[in-house]
Amino acid sequence: MGREPATVIITVRNESGSVDALLDSLFQGSRAPDELVIADGGSTDDTVERLRARARVEPRLRVLLTPGNRSVGRNAAIDAARHDVIACTDAGVQVEPTWLERILHPLEEDAAIDVVAGFYRPIAHTPFERAAGVVSAPALEEVNPERFLPSTRSIAFRRAAWEKAGGFDETLAHNEDTPFALALKAAGCRFAFASDAVVGWSPRGNLETFYRQHRRFGFGDGESRVQAWFYGTIAIKYGAAIALLLAGFLFRPAWWALALGVALFVIQQGRRGLGRIAPLEALLLVPFLKVVYDAAYLGGYVRGRMGPPASARRELP
Repeated sequence: MGREPATVIITVRNESGSVDALLDSLFQGSRAPDELVIADGGSTDDTVERLRARARVEPRLRVLLTPGNRSVGRNAAIDAARHDVIACTDAGVQVEPTWLERILHPLEEDAAIDVVAGFYRPIAHTPFERAAGVVSAPALEEVNPERFLPSTRSIAFRRAAWEKAGGFDETLAHNEDTPFALALKAAGCRFAFASDAVVGWSPRGNLETFYRQHRRFGFGDGESRVQAWFYGTIAIKYGAAIALLLAGFLFRPAWWALALGVALFVIQQGRRGLGRIAPLEALLLVPFLKVVYDAAYLGGYVRGRMGPPASARRELP
């Protein structure tokens, strides 16, 4: 197969400070989009004005006004796209110059490939951000391509795959890319992993925003009823720790078992950061933020499960 024309889609909302840099990075890359469709979800700053000014001199750029969540915007952008190969990234990321070329390559080389999962790396400047990046995203060597679920920061797919998966679920306002990726797999789509198709993203810079972000992600998984096994393992892990803590008041060796478990947890999480960030940051901040991460995800998931499932909301008139 040869080069196929491709549309890049992005959703934005109040991205006045970053949208110009994102457009520059895409159009100045080793392969520029044949078309770029940006859906604005209701900006109250001058994002739309900036985009429209750019569109007047860049015919490949089209701007849509799509009030609503990111799923609404993405579906509208794909509906409006002129091409059947779609690449997706997010506002606020830094797209590497070769990103589009490399994420489209598997689709162009093999007609049987339906979806390409790209990669993403944290761009961090403070100790907290660096540790948050380790906790929030895998290192490349941690990725199992067979199980890796792509993020909408870095993904490409054929329109037919999007249609088979039923599009993005517009009832979901949080972590909607996970159910979409799972729907693609359930639809029998064939995936490829492009480890060199990389975008950079900025982790949250303080404890409050870090917790709130991952609680939203967990909430999205809860309302869409996905990845119950993941949350079950978190609950079992911390449930066992609490049980050992309480048992220690009656049977002191339980506390020794708890201390050993905590030590192994700290070593395991610290090792994830070694070689990626400073040793003290890896050994002190990463284990602490992992606990916060787990608590946020589990709390959000439980809250999401308490409401009606997304499938029920779709059936409402």
